[in-house]
Amino acid sequence: MWWSDDEWEALTAAEQCGMCADAHVPTNEHSALIATTSTSHVRLARNQHHAGYSLVILREHVVDMSELPPEQLARFWADVQRAARVIDGVSRPKKIDYLVMGHRMPHLHCHLLPQHAIDDPLRNVNIADGPTYLSPEAFDAAIAALQRMWKSLEPPLGR
Repeated sequence: MWWSDDEWEALTAAEQCGMCADAHVPTNEHSALIATTSTSHVRLARNQHHAGYSLVILREHVVDMSELPPEQLARFWADVQRAARVIDGVSRPKKIDYLVMGHRMPHLHCHLLPQHAIDDPLRNVNIADGPTYLSPEAFDAAIAALQRMWKSLEPPLGR
């Protein structure tokens, strides 16, 4: 059964939004900042069961992509594309899956879940796989590698 109207209203309120509260900070309990654009924050998930698992989070509090004007939506997807190129350049996955859900965290964001040679391509995607946490040194090294790759890539759409 879906959320009650009162629960959904509370979940969708910007004042209560966890992503609005900490998507911009260098680190939080779930992820670390890779980059920020005029449209999005790009973060590396702490659960690295799928090496390179990252999120692109819209800076503005919007619940559903249907609420965005076409230009802003294009900038968001350009950030997702650039993040995918960064992940590909660093961790060389076989494929990256893109998940936009938001029923538990109703703030527009896209999960970039790399699929590697060790992953079963017939298994349903699960962002909760693992969890696998890197050592602090390895996590910091992954962030640094992704940040270097981000800076080396030209932003798409002439931004």
